[in-house]
Amino acid sequence: MPFLLSPRLRLFWVTALALLLLYPGSTSGDAGAHGGGTEIFRGVDGPFVIAVRILPLQPLVGKLHLTVTVDLLETGESVGDARVRVTGHHQNGGATPQFSPALNVPTDRRFYDANFDIEDAGTWDFVVEVETDDGKGSVQAPVSIIRRTRSESLGVPGTMMFILVSTALFGGGGWIAYTARKNHRKRRERNRSVNA
Repeated sequence: MPFLLSPRLRLFWVTALALLLLYPGSTSGDAGAHGGGTEIFRGVDGPFVIAVRILPLQPLVGKLHLTVTVDLLETGESVGDARVRVTGHHQNGGATPQFSPALNVPTDRRFYDANFDIEDAGTWDFVVEVETDDGKGSVQAPVSIIRRTRSESLGVPGTMMFILVSTALFGGGGWIAYTARKNHRKRRERNRSVNA
C-alpha cells in the first residue's frame, strides 16, 4: 500500500519546502554574493572610481564578504581586467591582518569578490588596491564588526531551519505513533470480528 499523506500534512510539507526554497537569506552569504551587498564606500584614486559593498550589512564576527567595483573616472566604464587586492587591518592593531585577492567570474566581470573570516570585533580598515594598464588606485573603507551574541548566532535562516527540522522530527514521530495506534486498533477490531 503506498504511503499517502493527509491533506494537512501535505500542506505543511509544501509550505515548509516553499519557505526553504524561496527564503532569500543565506548563512554563508556566498549564494547571492556576486554583485550583492550594500555599498558602504565610494572613492576616487588614480584613474578609478572604486566602490566597496559588504554582505551582511551589519557584519558579525565570522564570515564577511566584500564586493568591489572599479570604474574608469573619465568614462564611467566598468573595468573587468583589474588586479584587485584587499587587506583588512584592525584599527587597534591587536588582530592579525587579513588578506584576500578580489576575483571576478567570467559571467559578470564588473564585480570583484573577496571573503574574510574575521575573528575580532571592532573597526577594521579594508584597503582596496587596484592595478591595471591604465594605472593604480587605492581606497580605504572602514567596517565595524560586532561581537556575535548567542541570540544572533543562528540568524533568521538558521532559526527557521531549526524550527522546520524540529517540527519535522516531532511531527514525524507523532505521525508514526498515531498511525501505529490506528493500525493496531484496526487489527484488534478485525480480530474481534473474526473471533465473534
